[in-house]
Amino acid sequence: MSERQSWFKIFIRSGVAKAGLALLLAIVIISLYTLATYPLDYGIRIWNNPRIWADNPQLVPPEWVDTFTDRVMVKHIVLSTKKVDRTENVLGISYKVYEIKYNLVYDGFPKYLIMKLANITLHDEKGAVLFLNVTRPDDKKITIILFTESPPAGSKLPISLYSKDYKIMFLSRDINIAPNLCFYLINYYNISMDPDDVRSIGYEKIIFGVPRLENNSYVWEPLKGKYKFSLYITGNPKDSVGEFKMIFGGEVYGFMGTDDLGRDLAQGLLFGFPVALAIGVVTSVITTAIGTALGIISGYKGGKIDEIVQRVSDIVNNFPVLPLLILISFVVSRIPNFPRLLAIIGALVAFGWAGLTILVRSMVLSLRSSAFVEAAKAIGASDRMIMFKHIFPNIAPFVFAQMIFFTPSAILAEAALSFLGLGDPTIPTWGQIIQQGFEGGAVFNGYWWWILPPGILIIIAAVTFVFIALGMEPVVNPKLQER
Repeated sequence: MSERQSWFKIFIRSGVAKAGLALLLAIVIISLYTLATYPLDYGIRIWNNPRIWADNPQLVPPEWVDTFTDRVMVKHIVLSTKKVDRTENVLGISYKVYEIKYNLVYDGFPKYLIMKLANITLHDEKGAVLFLNVTRPDDKKITIILFTESPPAGSKLPISLYSKDYKIMFLSRDINIAPNLCFYLINYYNISMDPDDVRSIGYEKIIFGVPRLENNSYVWEPLKGKYKFSLYITGNPKDSVGEFKMIFGGEVYGFMGTDDLGRDLAQGLLFGFPVALAIGVVTSVITTAIGTALGIISGYKGGKIDEIVQRVSDIVNNFPVLPLLILISFVVSRIPNFPRLLAIIGALVAFGWAGLTILVRSMVLSLRSSAFVEAAKAIGASDRMIMFKHIFPNIAPFVFAQMIFFTPSAILAEAALSFLGLGDPTIPTWGQIIQQGFEGGAVFNGYWWWILPPGILIIIAAVTFVFIALGMEPVVNPKLQER
């Protein structure tokens, strides 16, 4: 080249380097977004809290999978209200009515129905009567269930029931609903069925469907349109319901589906970005700093210092790292409240610096007798200044490239330990999600959305830094610049 180019211009000239930088920028942006929007104790407070995910379906694929099917799959929807919609008289009795509207636009039926009630406030020892009605798009009405709520004997009124938790009614399995649906069928369609027949068909098909006679049996087709679920309460005029919630179980959920606990896998995968980046960057920076410093000191000082550093480096460099990491993680996992992630990073640093020390030392040996080092000595420069102001800049591109190479190794090591069940259970990581998927039978049962996305993200994170390292090769080896 006619003039010396800066190392960044040489680096960015490579298409591989540009791809690596683009991927790294995306990972950093996603990580910053996650840190800004998620609490730092997300793993303990949210991810590992089953109550948070109680309304979610379990083991369902992402919503976008119906792009590859010939039908619109039912999405999981949770609707709730806390306000009285109206007051209505039924057979001369005044009821407060809470209403939820559900629009069925799918080519199927909800998988299940759940009703949840909170803070049912009673002002009379006689209690209150509640019932749930649904008005279909064809104006047919079904009384789904009727029940009563009474205050405990001797309780002080008014009293709020289910103030700490919901009253949960799994409507899809409630045997008391079958007779009501039998009455609905005979009333509107003149179809006579016993409760066992209704249960075998499925409550959702009857509530959301239209019967069609085919080969002497009924086939149920979904009736699309707007449904109104109305909760009626009567008793003392002051009686009320704090929250009325309806859960319409879906076949698909969110951007990445759910696991066997109903956890939103998209959230876990998103939180894995800053964790992976932190593990990779922190480990590589500390490892590189230690390895480089010891290599420069060893190569420049020589003598006993060089001998001690190199013998220790040889020993550490020949340790079987993965078995040691497994042993350390296993021991740490038996210590209550010990931060396993810090232990993993510490172990990776403790056994990762030796190889770089040996390489840097060999480079420093050739540099310490160079003219610029002799000139620095002649003007009285200290050993520290010579090592880190004159020698280090000459090996900096190589050191930087090695630091980038360390990053994917750290990410993959943490993923491997998490896959073996030795990761930090308080923090969702990609390796941990894969491990939980294997334990939950995701591979055998075809729950691909639980296994493939975290595996792909691990590969992308590793490839990102490999691309950047490959882009650094022309900077480290000037002979490659002419190719």
